[in-house]
Amino acid sequence: MGTTERLKIAKEIMAMSFMHATEKSAAQGLQFGYDSHPSDDIFFGNQEEPVKGWIVDIKVKELGYGERSIQQFRYPRPTNIDAKNMEYHVILDVMSHLIQGCLISWYEVAKMLATDAEIQKAIKDEATENNFITDKSE
Repeated sequence: MGTTERLKIAKEIMAMSFMHATEKSAAQGLQFGYDSHPSDDIFFGNQEEPVKGWIVDIKVKELGYGERSIQQFRYPRPTNIDAKNMEYHVILDVMSHLIQGCLISWYEVAKMLATDAEIQKAIKDEATENNFITDKSE
């Protein structure tokens, strides 16, 4: 499979992931998106001169607030890589960062839930009060 096909698949997966996240967050009035594009003027650290590279902005649109960029990923472009290959690797890296962030957040929440009796009680009370069902077999 060539770079063009791999890039097409990676872009489709990323687009579908954001679309599904938006569908699942519709009740909260949130829409998620991203913008992926090359740039000729990326600065890193204390650099004097800009470099060519790739930028991915992660965006959220909330009712009443408009669209905001909540995270920007900037990558310098090595001289030995073409634009399609660069975008493919950038998309994979961004997806990895997003997944890692989610997993770390879940892990930290799980540790907190496992050790904080007050939070456990509040969750049980809320679930009882609102008739939450966690067993999908019923």
